[in-house]
Amino acid sequence: MREAHLISFFSGTAPTLHFWEGGQLCTEEMRGFWSVSRTGDKACVGYADMEGRKCCPHGERGVMQCPLCRFKDIAKVHTRLDFTGYEEVAEQFLNRPYSIYLVSFGDLVKCGVTKMERVRERVREQGADFFVELMRLENGKDAYEMEALLQQEYGFRNAVRNDTKLKLLGKENREPIGKALALLKESVAFGEFVLDGANVEELGYNVPPSFEVADEIEGKITGAKGQLLFFENGSAKVVNMKKMGGEIARID
Repeated sequence: MREAHLISFFSGTAPTLHFWEGGQLCTEEMRGFWSVSRTGDKACVGYADMEGRKCCPHGERGVMQCPLCRFKDIAKVHTRLDFTGYEEVAEQFLNRPYSIYLVSFGDLVKCGVTKMERVRERVREQGADFFVELMRLENGKDAYEMEALLQQEYGFRNAVRNDTKLKLLGKENREPIGKALALLKESVAFGEFVLDGANVEELGYNVPPSFEVADEIEGKITGAKGQLLFFENGSAKVVNMKKMGGEIARID
């Protein structure tokens, strides 16, 4: 049994947990049997910059990420093009192609922006059932402006909470994103930007037909869908890994 400070969870090609252990950054794929139990304590996960992830300089307790680390985190560059403190990389980030994509969760359609080569990977990280690469724009400024316009015009979500994704498990629906794509192709304002051959694609996940919601992990890992991790222990269970960020936990 080890004590670990949980940072984040990703479900790309394999469910992967990132955590601090003894001041060292650890990354481990979650395969086989895992036990992750909370101690009841939470601490700031620190921040990532151009050089990698750093510990919280003040060791703030009781929060997942303190205001200082949130301000320093390079995530703000990727999510909202805020280059404060990263002015030297602004040109590098802005002057490159980006893709605008749609994803769906149940009846909800979300619009997002990512690097052109990361569309499918980004969709899987979010655990979306259906997706379409909608547009490709030559720089970040235009891409983020287009994303905002599409969200405003069509009511696409900017984000979908993991608690909502959990409630929508088993309610996959291709129709809403199909209708959205059809409307955009016919649009006078946006139709010219839609990629030729844009079509709705589906990703598959190993989701059990029935499951119980758990707060901790104790069992054999069976798969993941975005931040939702599935495991087996007498019956199928799912845990929202996003809620475990910042937790001081015991892992085995």
